[in-house]
Amino acid sequence: MKQKLFKVFALLLTLITVMSLVACGGGDSKDTDLTGTTWALSGGSQGETTVDKATLESLFGGEMTYTFNEGGTVTAAAAGLEAEGTWTQDGTTVTIDMDGQSTPMTIDGDKLLLEQGDITVEFTKK
Repeated sequence: MKQKLFKVFALLLTLITVMSLVACGGGDSKDTDLTGTTWALSGGSQGETTVDKATLESLFGGEMTYTFNEGGTVTAAAAGLEAEGTWTQDGTTVTIDMDGQSTPMTIDGDKLLLEQGDITVEFTKK
């Protein structure tokens, strides 16, 4: 039981780190161009432990999204806050740059994944 709670706690800390980026300012797919799309946080996991969308939204005060605009700009939104940055894409690898931090993500079918070690944060296209 303690180990499971530790895993959930570690996952939540990672998700808080992702959230702080907002507060501070794969499989193959035929259509991997993200231009004009919005992706919402849909779940996460650490190893075998998963956290569902409803739990994440209750922790973060609502939906968290990334909107990939034309011209290489991206808008991240969560809990009533928005931050602007830029994005680039090379095949199924997407890199978001905000406030001097670069975050690589991977398109895996209908999911956009942020992976760090055995922790995965999942976004789904709206």
